[in-house]
Amino acid sequence: MAYQLTALGISVLALLRQRPMHGYEMLQTLVRRQADRIVKLRPGSLYHVVDRLTEEKLVRRAATTRAGNRPERAVYEITDAGAEALGERVRELVATPGDEFPQFVAALAAIDTLDLDAAANAVDDRVGALEARAAEVMALRDAGVTPSVGYQVAFDYLLAATRAELSWLRGFADSLRSGRQTAVLDTARRDEVGR
Repeated sequence: MAYQLTALGISVLALLRQRPMHGYEMLQTLVRRQADRIVKLRPGSLYHVVDRLTEEKLVRRAATTRAGNRPERAVYEITDAGAEALGERVRELVATPGDEFPQFVAALAAIDTLDLDAAANAVDDRVGALEARAAEVMALRDAGVTPSVGYQVAFDYLLAATRAELSWLRGFADSLRSGRQTAVLDTARRDEVGR
């Protein structure tokens, strides 16, 4: 099976499309752009991805630099194959919805294991956390922290998705409190006990 670019791999290749960089510079640039809101970003993971991209000949070592007493640093650049793989993977991910299996959906599938008050309170807690996250993303976006159009689009999408989730959660919390969901949850509990 051919190597499939991960989200972090896409981010690294997109950076190297702009210009060659060493690993630490890639990490700092992604942190500065708030990429950790888009991809899981850890130094060890980044260096592992760079090694893998090198093995796959999607990036190559362009130079080795040294500044002062610091250790030598390998500077990487994207290859033609890397640019092609990046374009193909981005097109594929944008065009084709995938099964992402979020943990939240798994928790919703088991929400009938909570009593009604606990379920409603958990939903309220999630609403509060998402409201705070949306405010942070909006502030970052509006402050111009993300210089590229792609990051602006990604942040706009995150805001839209968060707002949609908030709308659904508020309605769900209201239905829990009003008793509309009580019958559904009670029926699910009876079905489980009866098996």
